Amino acid sequence: MHATPAVPSLIRELNERSVLDTLRANGALHAAEIARHIGLSKPTTADILRSLSDSGLIQEYSPGEEDSKRARSVYEAISDVKVSLGIDIGSRFIRAAVGDLNQQMRSQISVPVTSLSLKDLTKVMHKAVESVLKDSGYSMKDVAAIVVGTPGVIDHSTGVVSIAGTINSLDGVNLAAHVEREFGIRPTLENDINLVTAAEQSAGHGQGIDNFAVLSVGSGLGSGLVLNGQLHRGHRGAAGEIFYVPFGDPRDAHRSATNPSGDRIAEITRGLSKDFKKTVLTEPYSTVDILDAAKSGDELAKAVVALEAERIALYVAAISAVTDVELVVLSGGIGRQASFFIDPIKKLVSEIVPFPPRIEVSTLGDTGILVGALNIATQQACDRVFHDIHKPAGTVRGLAGSM
Repeated sequence: MHATPAVPSLIRELNERSVLDTLRANGALHAAEIARHIGLSKPTTADILRSLSDSGLIQEYSPGEEDSKRARSVYEAISDVKVSLGIDIGSRFIRAAVGDLNQQMRSQISVPVTSLSLKDLTKVMHKAVESVLKDSGYSMKDVAAIVVGTPGVIDHSTGVVSIAGTINSLDGVNLAAHVEREFGIRPTLENDINLVTAAEQSAGHGQGIDNFAVLSVGSGLGSGLVLNGQLHRGHRGAAGEIFYVPFGDPRDAHRSATNPSGDRIAEITRGLSKDFKKTVLTEPYSTVDILDAAKSGDELAKAVVALEAERIALYVAAISAVTDVELVVLSGGIGRQASFFIDPIKKLVSEIVPFPPRIEVSTLGDTGILVGALNIATQQACDRVFHDIHKPAGTVRGLAGSM
């Protein structure tokens, strides 16, 4: 009689990870339901469930009388063996969020930025992280992964930021090393618009779409690309730096003739104001006031918004002409307000390119960067928890800083 060959450890590890991911995605399930999801035999599934339970990654419980699953016990993934941390470094606010291993945001906080020096930004970052961890009931020892979003081009091999735009103090800084020194964990850095794009892919208009773009129009101008289902960063991490498309005078560093971002909208208003004597708008012409006045019918504000629509359409068309994406999502402080002037954007884009994309306004609000950051950080946290806490054979190893 021959002994049954052992299941190769790699296959077992893949099966165990599949069971764990299935529970994270679907919530509590019976053993038979898990077996059907994964395509495993019931005895193999039962063995894997015991192993994961012994490692403290899942738990078994009996549903209450009101639960439709009450006839049998169910299994669920433990969501807070470790947590992930997302940080959004902006020129006006630094935001932070904590997420569990089941992709649920446990807490978020926004702290105003008072100075754009690296020293002051670091202080605000600490305040945001300490506050969000306290609010969520965790501490740094519970954090398995950090993802930081920042303006600029990211060199992923070194962690150095370049062309940091609105935050000049970050230009040339090895931000990955800086965050590691401050918080004790090597972070993943990502361009902020790329994180918004990741958020749209997982929780927004980009779900299930293989080729789409995000055009962010706010204090600055940028875009993110998903091509063939993957976030496209480019050779140097500079894909999506749409501001550098040389419309008009290619040597005009401000792109005065085409830039729709917040740092130009006041100038547009100032230039048009001489033609509109009756208006509620006054200097210094804030973006919020201009958009609100346009919604209320103010003629000067409506003229500004009409020009904004033309400029936004020009960049949507440029993205579409090069990438032939199915969808462009408008994001950023101005882009997210574009619902009331989206029709002229669509009309002009359809006149410029032969195959215009669908154009939508993001519904993710100010949390888009954090949603994308936690999406990536949680994937990393799940990987680290699985490999550091759990062995395929079911034994437990220590995780540095574990609870």
